[in-house]
Amino acid sequence: MDSNRVLEKEVAGQYTTLKVYLYMLKVKKCSARQAQKALLFSSPTQAAHHLEKLQSYNLAKKDNYGVYHVIPKSFGILKLFFVSGRWIIPHTFFIAVIFAVMTAGFLLNITQHGFFKVALAISVLGLIVSVYETIRFYRALPRV
Repeated sequence: MDSNRVLEKEVAGQYTTLKVYLYMLKVKKCSARQAQKALLFSSPTQAAHHLEKLQSYNLAKKDNYGVYHVIPKSFGILKLFFVSGRWIIPHTFFIAVIFAVMTAGFLLNITQHGFFKVALAISVLGLIVSVYETIRFYRALPRV
């Protein structure tokens, strides 16, 4: 089985492990106790289990002080997101921005020609769909 399929099954398919990985993507490094407090786990042992699991799949690396450092990878649902620093942004967000700019541009020229009314309607529809999909993608991620 190739590594992406394993990651999709063992990490992306496991809600709590994915939640820990998303937290790690945002903070870049943490200890088991920090993860336990941030994610409201019942004990640091539970957080350590998921951090060790991430380490076993080369998604985190533990240093000599017991601090885990994230190794960013794109797999499973994360393929639909752009990860930069603390930001995890659905790709559809950028499409929504393009449609918003188009809508604004067509609104400025609506009295010019009938073509602009059709283009405005199409861009508004695209904006609505892309904003809806962006919200759906955000809701699909576990809350961290």
